[in-house]
Amino acid sequence: MSATETRVTTRTFHDDELEQRFLRDGYVVIDFADPATIDALLRAYEDLDSGIEEGYYPSLMSPDLDYKAKTHAQVRDLVWPHLTQVIEGYEPLLGVFMVKHPGPDTEVPPHQDWIVADESLRPTMNVWMPLAEITPEMGQMRVLPGSHRWLEGLRGSPSFPTQWEGVYQQVRDDLMEPVDIKVGQAMVYDIRVLHGTPANVSDQTRVVTSLYAIPENTAPIHYYRSPEGVVEGYEVANNFCTVFNIGDVPSGSKFTEIADYGVEALSFAEISERHARDRRVFGSDS
Repeated sequence: MSATETRVTTRTFHDDELEQRFLRDGYVVIDFADPATIDALLRAYEDLDSGIEEGYYPSLMSPDLDYKAKTHAQVRDLVWPHLTQVIEGYEPLLGVFMVKHPGPDTEVPPHQDWIVADESLRPTMNVWMPLAEITPEMGQMRVLPGSHRWLEGLRGSPSFPTQWEGVYQQVRDDLMEPVDIKVGQAMVYDIRVLHGTPANVSDQTRVVTSLYAIPENTAPIHYYRSPEGVVEGYEVANNFCTVFNIGDVPSGSKFTEIADYGVEALSFAEISERHARDRRVFGSDS
């Protein structure tokens, strides 16, 4: 197979410019949904009662399986037709609402999303779309551009060690960049890119919708780390995220087991140098 043929079969975005920005930064912000879709998503959020009235929560973390399944179905049906206009060769995995009620304890620290499919050939994608204006005080998205290429480690439930956890506050404050996303726009990103959101210190609830997409004909997977530090990888069902409660051992076919799993911790200086080197290589002044 020629290099050109390989590029065609493994590209993510239909548009060449978006593809290049995505490869460089790990995300793009694009005009995405019409007002009717935004209104329908807001109605779905209001009609589907999570039972949670404070703090931060993604619907994925609700113990109410019926709520999670209905949320996924509504978000998938409304968002997926728009996402197919942007990326190619993917299928929907999980739709969620990500809600920040006002409060100082609602920060989402820097993180990479769970591994939900084999990432060795193609990335898993996510679309992150606000349903109302997000001011900096409400929990604006922040990212570390390019980090999808050089951060390492497995990612799963209930918690995994990371390369940045010892210095996450300095990474957050000194390296991560705010992303301005207007209503009707969305951030479409490789879930390996480091991202997070500050606490919602406004007086309004912040509502975002999100839809994960994995490569077509790919089996979903999940990594679980036991209290003893043993990591197990499972091939799981397509509806895994709507029937799974965080902390439980996944049901599925186990394909790997790693005793005493660990990851190389990086100092802030090492992370800063990797980031700067990556920006130089990709010709970005960000």
